[in-house]
Amino acid sequence: MRILKFIVTDQKIEKDPECDFTGIVAGTEGYLRAEFSVSGEWAGCRMAAVFSSMRKEYPQPIKDGSCVIPAEALEWDNFGVRVVGQRENYRITTNEIKIKQERR
Repeated sequence: MRILKFIVTDQKIEKDPECDFTGIVAGTEGYLRAEFSVSGEWAGCRMAAVFSSMRKEYPQPIKDGSCVIPAEALEWDNFGVRVVGQRENYRITTNEIKIKQERR
């Protein structure tokens, strides 16, 4: 299993600079996980990662800071990822970033 690491600060998501995002190949299933390091604004929030590809979205609940990246989002040259969090008194969301994949 390969883990792609992201840093979420306030409403900004970015790739962890210490994580290798090269050599990701389209068509993977059950192999890629996303791991999120979040800032204090996210404390107490129920969180979901929203993966997107070809104008479709595939939300995944974040449990213990990570989730599987769904195969449906991994079929093309790139996929997007953003994070949404909610708790009783507010909802917070990040920008979306694109992750490039190699063709099979």
